[in-house]
Amino acid sequence: MVKKLWLPVLLFCAAATPVDAQAPPNQSVRAQDNAAGTADLPAYPIPTPTELLARAKAAQKAQDARGWKYTYREDNDTSDLEKDGKATTTTRKTYEHIMLEGAEYKKLLLIDGQPLDTKTQKKVDADLEKARAERKKHGFGPAISRSFNTSDLDLVDRFFEKKVIGEETVAGRKAWRMESEPKAGNYKPADKRGEQALATRQILWFDQQDGMEIKEHIEFIRAATGFQPGSTIDMESVKIGDDWLTDNVDFRFDVKLMLGIHPRAKLHSHLYDYKRFAVDSRLTSE
Repeated sequence: MVKKLWLPVLLFCAAATPVDAQAPPNQSVRAQDNAAGTADLPAYPIPTPTELLARAKAAQKAQDARGWKYTYREDNDTSDLEKDGKATTTTRKTYEHIMLEGAEYKKLLLIDGQPLDTKTQKKVDADLEKARAERKKHGFGPAISRSFNTSDLDLVDRFFEKKVIGEETVAGRKAWRMESEPKAGNYKPADKRGEQALATRQILWFDQQDGMEIKEHIEFIRAATGFQPGSTIDMESVKIGDDWLTDNVDFRFDVKLMLGIHPRAKLHSHLYDYKRFAVDSRLTSE
């Protein structure tokens, strides 16, 4: 699934030696359904976590190899949270993700559905031109690529205990549900990303037909790098053409920072209007 998101910095994923769990041998979701009177459906053996992850990584690699690039829009609804979890005023910002000098650029377009005021628009335009100049001078990364991040699945594969729970429907498609938690042990993360990963439990859903990871739920079960237990992120992808692209992201966080700062907020992002971008296209000045 797409992990490259314009969210508050949260670099997490999974991280210990895999311990696979699955249904009893020769058991299957369809076989279980047949006992309930749906014998007309074909049987699908429940895969192991290792099989699911291997297939998902292969599917992601194949998607990456196509190298297709996309522009799109993103609506961000942000609400501050009270101590009791109730949301205060929500602000919606709409962004346009465009190609600027060969790389993705996020441009503010609307606030609460309204065009930007003159002062804000001037700043947005000035920031864009500044970014353009810097990229012309120094260059900037690869072109837009909305693809899964293999390293996330690699971390799950290496450092989490995992079990396949069974079959569920995600966005009208059959998917395998896999639950995972960090393996018990005295592990020393190499960086903040690893530290955050080992503080979470994860539920991942894999499309049965394509093998892709298409949905995830990640929850902090202990504090790490300021994030408090109960902080969550939910992400779901949608298939557009042959690619799986991020559709919705819900991020709820409770963070303790230095100097007594303790922000609580929730963010909902909807990504839409994906358009494949022509190779070597650029956004240029009139």
